[in-house]
Amino acid sequence: MLEYYTVAVIALLAAISPGPDFVIVAKNAIAHNRSRAIMTSIGIGVGILVHSTYCVLGLAIVISKSLLLFSIIKYLGAAYLIYLGLKSLLSKEGIAKNLSIEDNKPTISNWKAFQNGLLTNLLNPKCTLFMLSVFTAVVKPHTPTWVQATYGIEIALITAVWFVFLSLGLTHALIKAKIERVQKYVTKTIGFVLVSLGIFVIFESR
Repeated sequence: MLEYYTVAVIALLAAISPGPDFVIVAKNAIAHNRSRAIMTSIGIGVGILVHSTYCVLGLAIVISKSLLLFSIIKYLGAAYLIYLGLKSLLSKEGIAKNLSIEDNKPTISNWKAFQNGLLTNLLNPKCTLFMLSVFTAVVKPHTPTWVQATYGIEIALITAVWFVFLSLGLTHALIKAKIERVQKYVTKTIGFVLVSLGIFVIFESR
């Protein structure tokens, strides 16, 4: 039981820490609407499930030991972040309309928002190392596979719930009203942060 609490605390702290997942949820909450942000959060949770699956199967060790494979994942992730960032930076439309009118149609579908969250998480090499470190620290050689699987589900649920909570907060009427006043700058700032994260991922290990 202690291991479950340990995993829960680690997962929550990791989710709260600012990173690409946080930025993409904030972007879709601000630029679109609550449902899109929630779908992005669910995509991130599913991404965690994928990471935990290959950890249970032992593939994370292979990825962490293969410089080529790890580099491919890293550069794909960086390119995706830069792509999303440039879209925000080059966007000519404001976000006020999307935030002030409840039934206004967002510019992306729920499926696209889900993909944003999923790909951002899957292509983040730090998620691979994080999941590997958690499983290495918590899972023992004799730990049954089904127990390892529950750890992965636990991490995915905690992560998704945190980002859903974030989505609800960012799309609250009072917060939206404040964001509307500086919406142009918020959009550009998020784009800049995404591009910066992508560039950082590329150069951090050089």
